[in-house]
Amino acid sequence: MIRRTLPAALALTAALTGCGSNPEPAAAPPPTKSAAPLPLLIRGTFSLELPKFIWSEETHTCAGMGGYDDIAGGTQVLVTDPAGVNLAVGALDDGQPVIDPDDDSRATSCLFEFEVPNVPSGKGIYGIEVGRRGKVQYKEADLGEKLSLSLG
Repeated sequence: MIRRTLPAALALTAALTGCGSNPEPAAAPPPTKSAAPLPLLIRGTFSLELPKFIWSEETHTCAGMGGYDDIAGGTQVLVTDPAGVNLAVGALDDGQPVIDPDDDSRATSCLFEFEVPNVPSGKGIYGIEVGRRGKVQYKEADLGEKLSLSLG
């Protein structure tokens, strides 16, 4: 009895697994999930105008002075969501003096570049804050362009 059911079981298994003469088409792969939105890279400049900075002709760098001495290379650039939750942090590069075209011994402003990578997208409105200078809000659609912030 066991010997008779074994060939029948093998034939049934072969038929169910598609080993017969009429193979079934393969099942369609499951639908793929949509990729997560790419993070944003926020780029910009921050400038200080005279007389809010000092500069060195030796190093060709500048930084804030007096009440603006918190602005220098390495100063934090913070990005927040509409609720004020911190999303990402970057920093100002070293300040570069913008030399007066009429007097190369004089700088008219101090310009800092910055980048904040890996900012989650999809928040709608973003706050950008340099040091302790307060937030400036931007729409997400405007963050693809290089931002220009200044004091003075």
